[in-house]
Amino acid sequence: MPDAPDRETTEPDDSLSPEDDAPPRPAAEEATEGPSDRSSGASRPGRARTRTWAAAALGVVVSTLLATAVTTYFDVWSSSRSPVPAGQGLHVESEVWWDLTRDTKAVRVAGAVDVAKLEQDAMDSGTALDGLVDGGSTYAGMMRVRVTLMNFTKVPVSVTEVRARVTGETPAPGGDLLSCGGAEGSIGITRLRVDLGSSDKAAQEYDGEKVVGHYPVQEMQLAKQDEPAVFDLRVEAGDTTASYVLDVVYQQGTEKGRVVVDNGGKPFVLAPAEGEVDSAYRCDEAMTGWKRVR
Repeated sequence: MPDAPDRETTEPDDSLSPEDDAPPRPAAEEATEGPSDRSSGASRPGRARTRTWAAAALGVVVSTLLATAVTTYFDVWSSSRSPVPAGQGLHVESEVWWDLTRDTKAVRVAGAVDVAKLEQDAMDSGTALDGLVDGGSTYAGMMRVRVTLMNFTKVPVSVTEVRARVTGETPAPGGDLLSCGGAEGSIGITRLRVDLGSSDKAAQEYDGEKVVGHYPVQEMQLAKQDEPAVFDLRVEAGDTTASYVLDVVYQQGTEKGRVVVDNGGKPFVLAPAEGEVDSAYRCDEAMTGWKRVR
């Protein structure tokens, strides 16, 4: 039997697949391929759950901050439901002053005053008088006290009475008297006045020069939140040198209270301008020089 011709044979496992004929894939493409791209995609729900948990945590934080802010707000404004005691919700300030176009500003000096030195210092008369008081002398005759009552609550405060309370009295000092201001010391249009020489030291309300009764009669001072009550009292001296404070009585909601007005932690002090003095001086029209009047 003749031999069969030689020919090349191929094993079944050596056959080329379509992938063997395809060009190689770039390395960058293989690097960006994630597990989910190679598998059934089970990791995508995991990322979604992570985002859900993060959103929930953020919501808890925001809710906590909001609850804290709301609680703080209602703590601050809890006074709207009940009045706040004086000292927590109310604050009062005072200022002593004169309107020198109408008022006479005077000082009693316990001894002789060197008016030549006052002129040499070239101070205006008002400042010179204040300097004498800082040195131990006493305002005399009258003073204005401006009271500012500030209310830090939502409950309005009505001022129902103002009264001077004398804390000490001494005889009027001798020595010299210096004065400056209104030619006749006219009272002007001051609505509230207190007389330290009267037995009843409650503030009186005036309509021009006519007294209409104990304050308040025609108008009551009202202090609302961010709207302070500001009012002036003309305080007139009695026959002695009096130390005094002002009692301001108020109504806030259903509660009544009182605040004490003083002069920077000390009582106000006012001496009489009338009576025996060694010498009396009055400022000139320029309010820089002094001339003796008695």
